[in-house]
Amino acid sequence: MRLGTRMPFETAEDVMWEMLGFAISRSGIDRYCKKVGNRIDALRKQRDDEFLEPVSPLKKVPEPLLQPKRLALLADATVVLTVAGEEHKSVHCGRAFDLGDRGVKDDSLRPFLVNSQVCASGENMEDFSNRFKALALESGLRNCPQVGFLGDGATCLWKLAEDKLPSGSVLIQDFWHVCEHLSQLAKELFEGAWESWFERWKICLREGFVDELILELKRFRKRFRTKKRSLLISKINYLCRGKHRMDYARFKREGWPIGSGAIESTCKRLIKTRFNVTGARWRRCNILPMTALRVSLANKTFAKDWESIIAA
Repeated sequence: MRLGTRMPFETAEDVMWEMLGFAISRSGIDRYCKKVGNRIDALRKQRDDEFLEPVSPLKKVPEPLLQPKRLALLADATVVLTVAGEEHKSVHCGRAFDLGDRGVKDDSLRPFLVNSQVCASGENMEDFSNRFKALALESGLRNCPQVGFLGDGATCLWKLAEDKLPSGSVLIQDFWHVCEHLSQLAKELFEGAWESWFERWKICLREGFVDELILELKRFRKRFRTKKRSLLISKINYLCRGKHRMDYARFKREGWPIGSGAIESTCKRLIKTRFNVTGARWRRCNILPMTALRVSLANKTFAKDWESIIAA
């Protein structure tokens, strides 16, 4: 089953034969992974419900895994390719870690995560919202004095943060997603000279001069017409809507991440490397149990989950 969770079922069958001299058929591995994955998902939901229960004097609050002073929460989505006749499925992923629990590699000043927890859902946004809130609580949200949330420009993620996280949480819009918008605008407006304009805007963005950047773009409105002007106005509106989440100079000073590399790597490691192998197409009903298995392995709870399944 571990092999089937980590690699295509036919590859898992071949590896078993090479290592052990016998193998379960690929269809057997498939069925077994679905069965165990569904049971692990049920256990995960049961644990989530314990953390999501309102606090009261009559109920003991579950002990969180972390005791952070500053908790970083990230969310993003990726797509799983499905069989013909079924719409491709979005899978949302979340990640939580203590900002104080980061190491630095010897040859680089770039910090890396020592410990983190993840969640994922291929059902719907409501299901992911509950899993994400449970992940935050399990990671010490209730007693954490500072909480930060990083996402791209997706409206559903900002609604998630506003609904599920404490008021006063630091909301951060991914720096590189904003840069993509500015790059697109510079290419459309200035064509051959776009790189110098883009670099100027990117520096303004990074240094905390978002208002000044917006004013500069507004001065271009009379200079351009038709398609270029429409794009310019849409990008100005985009910056205005999210500028309170773009104070990157302050975020960097306070140690918050401004790029989504940590959650994008989670989407890749957790979902893409297994679901989007060459030629793979999935039935939507099979995405949930495999996701549950991979989350269990990523969070290092598989042994505990397996013991609970055996005991039952």
